[in-house]
Amino acid sequence: MKTTKAKWTKVKGAIGLRYYEFPDRKYKGKLDRYYSCRWSRGGQKTEEGIGWSSEGWKVSELVSIRHTLQQNYKKGSGPTTFTGLKAEHERKQAESKLHEEQEQVKEITFREFFEQFYIPWKRDRKKRTTWADDVKRANNRIHPFLGELPLPAITPELLQEFMDELYDDGLADATVLHHMAIIRSVFNRAAATVVGDVVIFPGQTPLEHVDLPHIGNNNQRQRFLTKEEAKLIISSTIEKKEKATIEIRRKSWQDLHDAVVLSLNTGMRMGEIQRVEWHDVNFYGKSLTVRLISSGQKPGGNIPINSAALEMLMRRKKESSDALIFPPAAGGKKRENLSHKFKDVVDELELNKLATAKSQRIVFHSLRHTFASWLAIAGVDIYRIKTLMRHKTINMTMRYAHLSPDMSQGAVELLTIK
Repeated sequence: MKTTKAKWTKVKGAIGLRYYEFPDRKYKGKLDRYYSCRWSRGGQKTEEGIGWSSEGWKVSELVSIRHTLQQNYKKGSGPTTFTGLKAEHERKQAESKLHEEQEQVKEITFREFFEQFYIPWKRDRKKRTTWADDVKRANNRIHPFLGELPLPAITPELLQEFMDELYDDGLADATVLHHMAIIRSVFNRAAATVVGDVVIFPGQTPLEHVDLPHIGNNNQRQRFLTKEEAKLIISSTIEKKEKATIEIRRKSWQDLHDAVVLSLNTGMRMGEIQRVEWHDVNFYGKSLTVRLISSGQKPGGNIPINSAALEMLMRRKKESSDALIFPPAAGGKKRENLSHKFKDVVDELELNKLATAKSQRIVFHSLRHTFASWLAIAGVDIYRIKTLMRHKTINMTMRYAHLSPDMSQGAVELLTIK
């Protein structure tokens, strides 16, 4: 049987380059060409196969690359052959892919890790009822609060705020502990999970710095701000904004100031503040809609906004080009942790200096507690406070009843006998 002998043809105007064509290979209606390069180095001649036209090789490109490789040979640095160039390209591609995987690992959210790694791992080792309970608790409460945050963005302060919300909803100590145990287990598993030679969460679990509840103790947050303390926090954020020299930092301090004002005047939670959009605001009706975006979210509803909140929103509206009232900085996806910045302000003002228990410490969620406490002190009836706080049951609001003006003292004075 005869074999077709390839006929080599020199590439015109290209030193050392030649090609041959196979009748059996077609590319773009023509015979496919295989290119090779001849080298004369150190008194020896060698020939190196390069590749096919169908693989993307073009004469103009080959001429340029050959010249560069020859210069590298003379200088004694960099790849000197097409084979070496391909190897370097593959190495850089591998490095780029590894870097991309590392960046993706850093950005993995709590929900993504929970669903892609944690549950499959636990399902293989536990009874169905155990991991199924974890999924239920995560979907109902954990994911709505933490689910979209990258693992490194979940701080002790955020976890403390999460526990406060669980207590606000009337959950018992044991139930709160169950939720926190799931979060701890997720972080522990993330510390033992490697993707692309990268540990998903190499740091210390944030729960190491969280005071977990003790069964039988009253862990509900009792401390709320005085009017003077609230003014100190607000003025401090303004001062920090004025001192900031970088625009993104000025914006973040302005965001914190406005978030504090909005929470103090509406009782909104941090998550609700970060989700609210401009079409949720009715400037004419002086109201704001807190949307229920999933079954696990806290109750939504329509809430009134007073003049202080309205003034702040109108100012932000003039400066905004985003759908969100509080968008991430510079149009990105990552949010700055305003709860952490709030803690910095509180610590600097030493408002927690004398706190001996976590229920006495001021955190961002304390602003919501302050809103309800001030309403009760002002004499607003407990059922109206329930509506404004969007509590599910009146029992959740009754914790503020003791702050309401009490007529008992006046009543017993009527019976004073000397």
